[in-house]
Amino acid sequence: MRITKTEIKILVDLYMSVDGLTPYVFFQRYKYTPTTVFKSTTKFQKKEFITIENDKLIISEKGKSFVEQNRFIYSNDKFDRIPYNFLSNRIGINVPYVPNLSKISKEILNL
Repeated sequence: MRITKTEIKILVDLYMSVDGLTPYVFFQRYKYTPTTVFKSTTKFQKKEFITIENDKLIISEKGKSFVEQNRFIYSNDKFDRIPYNFLSNRIGINVPYVPNLSKISKEILNL
């Protein structure tokens, strides 16, 4: 599924909200046009990521899991978005490091 930055902001705001948001909130925060909000929310309703109750947009459990799986939520630490399988032990300060040449692509080694 193709998703834009605008749609990510809408999903994340709904994820962070306590009891849903009105569509007008997205105009106030980001100056999104009603057409943009309508298209995004309609798309997410078809995917069952959000529901509308009492004129409020509310994220469903399916939408919450989608946001969590795609790591749209992260703190200010830029290293929070690194997938777990790429993490390893930290190297100490002033400790020499020799890379494993078998894991480096041949294109880089030829440069």
